[in-house]
Amino acid sequence: MREVLAAVSGKESEGKSTLTVNLSVLMAQKDYRVAVIDFDPSLPALSSLCKVDDVPPTAKNVIDGFASVDDIFYSGISGVEVIPAGMSIKEFRKANLRDLLERVEESADVLFLDVPGGLCHDSVLAIYAATSVLLVIKPEAASLEAALPLPRIIEKLKADFAGVVLNKVEEGEVEIDDVEALIGNVIAEIPYDEAIKKAMASGRPVIFSSPMSESSKSFVEISEALSVWIDSFEGERRELVAGKRLFKALCP
Repeated sequence: MREVLAAVSGKESEGKSTLTVNLSVLMAQKDYRVAVIDFDPSLPALSSLCKVDDVPPTAKNVIDGFASVDDIFYSGISGVEVIPAGMSIKEFRKANLRDLLERVEESADVLFLDVPGGLCHDSVLAIYAATSVLLVIKPEAASLEAALPLPRIIEKLKADFAGVVLNKVEEGEVEIDDVEALIGNVIAEIPYDEAIKKAMASGRPVIFSSPMSESSKSFVEISEALSVWIDSFEGERRELVAGKRLFKALCP
């Protein structure tokens, strides 16, 4: 494994799962082996990337003895592997699911951690597990204020800050200069786009349902920047760091 990525936000409903879903597919299309552990209770990554009937087995079912580790690895769009947790990161951490993490470490070059929005225990643990963190905010004063503590937390937990993604951009209250002065480098802006709403309703990533939309173009730009970011790190040493952080945070 070369990279563990977490998208976090100071508030809920900032668009982290949408970013994670679309980036995971785009990175897989660049020939990275990509996996997503879906810690969100509503399982947005699983439902958007995989065709799953009924109630899917999750990592929680593995703990309860009703499923095996093999049962909860789902193959999604472009070969992205999705692992639904069915519980919070805090609960996952206590469960000691080493076999599951070892399989992820072996099968994926890039692992995305999809967690609920807002500054909470789960988002802090995701930062602790990640090698790189993307901060997703809307260009609104309340979003900016809620995100203010996150760069310091990222620094303290010794993850690399990949930058800020401004989401749902239209005529916002906050300018990019304000975000960069208070939070950090803005690597991309995703416009407010009805195509994303339609994609969510169809249960497909917007890069498939509306590939020529402005939001899809933005996701492609972010994936290009992310690819350059990942390739900028030394290979073997980065792999050791990624594995160490993942197991220390999620299976101590």
